[in-house]
Order: sequence, then structure tokens, then C-alpha cells
Amino acid sequence: MFSKIRFFLQKEWKLLSLLRTGSQEEKVSEHKLSKNLIREVLAHNFSILLILATAIATFGLISNSTATIIGAMIIAPLMIPIISFAYALVILNFRLLSYSFARLIYGIILTILIAFITTEIIGFRIPGSEILGRVEPTLLDLGVAVAAGVAGGFAKVRPSVSDAIPGVAIAVALVPPLCVVGIGLAVSDFNLSAGAFILFLTNLVGIILTAALVFILESYGSLKKAIWGLFLLIGSLFLITLPLNFNFREMIAKNHIRHALSLYIHESDQHLLESIEVELQGKELFVTVEVIAPSGEVDRINARENLKKAQAFLSKQVGKPVHLKVIIFPIEIEEYEVYAPDITHGGN
Repeated sequence: MFSKIRFFLQKEWKLLSLLRTGSQEEKVSEHKLSKNLIREVLAHNFSILLILATAIATFGLISNSTATIIGAMIIAPLMIPIISFAYALVILNFRLLSYSFARLIYGIILTILIAFITTEIIGFRIPGSEILGRVEPTLLDLGVAVAAGVAGGFAKVRPSVSDAIPGVAIAVALVPPLCVVGIGLAVSDFNLSAGAFILFLTNLVGIILTAALVFILESYGSLKKAIWGLFLLIGSLFLITLPLNFNFREMIAKNHIRHALSLYIHESDQHLLESIEVELQGKELFVTVEVIAPSGEVDRINARENLKKAQAFLSKQVGKPVHLKVIIFPIEIEEYEVYAPDITHGGN
């Protein structure tokens, strides 16, 4: 029994030994991989695929359709120059490096431009949840980019796992953030564009850095050749993590506040929450809660002692000072009732 379990685990985690030693019968040679990547980077269908992916992603973002956006991620070819750039960095192939960089910059500009023109033609003005969900990247997005870079690099040097590339493209989502940049420019919302571009840069730097490390572990190029490029990427990553860390802390704080509010409502039998806004300023949380309540009970809910009680409860639950503001929307509840006819007397 135990021998079978041990055999299964050894077979399942053989990946680790492949990363260390590099099975030559499975690995693509350095020369062949360079030629393959140059051919992919210079492929004539790059622009067509990118335009189609951008149009689909923009339509999906505007219509708030998750399925449409996923379809665009599969088509988008932006992973090709990014992985090629990482590979060129570790083998110090300046020809491939220049081709990849030029293709990447061209792809970024083309995507933003197509999204901008599409938004202007449609006349779209109010962003939905799919757009807003891409303007406040956190450390979780960096984690996705790091994992995607490992998967993308490994899939390039191991043809047996190349089927993972579409999944990597979906997970890391390179085109939708750039589309949001174009949409933000079209609606003159520069905060929207800036947040989405930070998300794209997070994905870009995370993928290049981790894919380059995978190539080095697989004995392509050398750490000596790639050292300055890696230092530059690590420095860029450090700068990017500053806003990511703040957004991550704010996201966790909001999650804790929501959980604490749900506990408070359950214990105190309060009314329906409409929305919760949480702003993190240093070590303090500023919370604005919108509540729907019957107009006859507004005075009871708005009593100062109840607000103080709620504020103390939230502060204790999240372990931070909480400044609480409650906005109440009073509603009138009217009941109407129609009695059924008495069938025992023939409806009379």
C-alpha cells in the first residue's frame, strides 16, 4: 500500500527533477527554440489576431460579458513576444530581443488604439463591473502573473506541455487591461486608464521575470548573461508592488469589514445593506455604509448610541480604528390584501 503511494508521488513530482537536470530528449535545443521564437514573433498573422482579440475584448468589456472576454484572451497573441523577450534576455540574443521588444510595443499601442476607436464609435460612457474590476490590481494579480510566467516558460521548452499555453493566456489576461486603458482614454477617465495599465505592467514584468528564471533553471543561456536584465526587472517589480500592496491591504480590510458587518447585522437584527465603501488611510479605516430601512424606523437606527455600538463592534472585529458613516435610505412599506370570495355561499 505505502509502496504504491510512494511510487505515485515520485511519478507525480518528477517535474522537480526535470527542472533540475533537464531531460535532453524532451527539451528543445537552444538554437531550435531561438529560431521558433523568431518565426512566431515575426508571424504575419500577429496584427490580425491582435485586432480581432482587441475588438472582442472591448465588446465584452462594454457589454459586461465575461464569456466574451475569455474568448478574446484565447485569441490574443501577446504572450508570444513577452515569452520571446524573456528567452532573449537569458541567452543575450539581441536580434530576438529587439524583435520581441518592437513587437510588444507595437502590440500595446495597437490594442489601446483599437479599443479607443471602438469605444468612440459605440459612444460608450459608463463603465461596468468587468471594466472596474481591472483598475485596482493587487498582489494577487502579481501572483497570477508569476505563476503564468512559470507555466509559459516551461511550456516553451517542453513541447509535451505546450497545450497549457491557452490556459496561461486566459489566466493572465493581457489584452483586457490594455482595452480598459483605451476605454478610459475614450471616456476621459484617466484614473481608469492608469489603474488598468498598472495591471498590465504587473502581468508583463511578472511573466518576463519568472519565465526568464525558468529558462535559466532549464539550462538555457546563463545567469551571468541575464544578470543585469534580471536586476532591472526586479527593480521594476519592486516599484509596481507599492500600489499593489496598498490595494491588497485595502481589499483585505474591506473583506474584514464586510464580514464584521454581516456578524453585527446577524446579532442586532438590523436592516438591508445597500453598499459598503472602505478607504484605508494609514492604520485607520473610513467606512461608509448605505442602509435601506422603513421610514418609520429611521430615528431608531440613526440613534447615536447605536452608531457608537456598531463602530466599537467593527473596530474590535478588524483590530483597527474604524470611522463609521451611515447613510440611510428610508422607504415606505405599503401592504395591500384582497380576500378570496366565500365559495361556501356561492360567492355572495
